[in-house]
Formats: sequence, structure tokens, C-alpha cells
Amino acid sequence: MLRALFAILLFTALPASADPTLEGVWRIASTSYDDEMVTILEPRQIKIFTGEHVFYTYYFKVSEQRPNYLSVGHGTYSYADGVLRETIENHSHRDLIGKKFEVAVSVTEDKNSFTQVVDLGKYVLRETWARIE
Repeated sequence: MLRALFAILLFTALPASADPTLEGVWRIASTSYDDEMVTILEPRQIKIFTGEHVFYTYYFKVSEQRPNYLSVGHGTYSYADGVLRETIENHSHRDLIGKKFEVAVSVTEDKNSFTQVVDLGKYVLRETWARIE
């Protein structure tokens, strides 16, 4: 009886585990704005999801005359029912710190790629990511 009570207390004391579907390292495979394909800058963007945190890198193109520069960000996330919610805790662009994003995500059956659709109001951004680890 004491063991059963201890097991129940232990189980209820542990936090609920997040959906592990997105955990891993991902590389951008394709990007489009309003269904028009966009050339991906090299090296390609990377996104890393842990149990609760997301970290990402990408190159930001300033202009044809100025070189691209590395941008990074990280924050927390949750994923449930096809919706990814990210809260940016730190970012190369200070105006993004504290921002919250909610995007529709569809994961392939083999869980080796996912597509996220971001409604930007005037435009719709669609990104497909491939698992690399």
C-alpha cells in the first residue's frame, strides 16, 4: 500500500512531458512567400528543439552591396494539435525579444520533416524543415 501511494505521489509530482515530435535538429529545406519559392541562403538555417527550448540560426540578407550576417534566437516553445507556439527570449534583433508566435505545423508520418505556415497578414510564409539529427 505504501509503495502504491509513493508511486502515485511520484507520478503526480512529475511535470507533464511535452510532445517530443519536434525534438531534434532541423535544417530548412524550402521556403516560399505566397507560393513563390525563395532562394535559401547558405549555409542553411538550423532549428534545434529540446524538450522545452528552441534555438535557431539564419543568415539575414541586408542588400546586394552588404554581406549577409548571422542572426540567432532562442526561447521556449510548446507543440500540440498541430500548433507550434514560440516565445522569443533572446534574439539578434532586439525588437523580437518577448514576441510570441503561433504557427500551424504539419509533420510527416515518418517525423523526418515538417512544414510550418506563418500568416504574416499581407503574405503567407511556408517553410519546410528536414530532420538532420
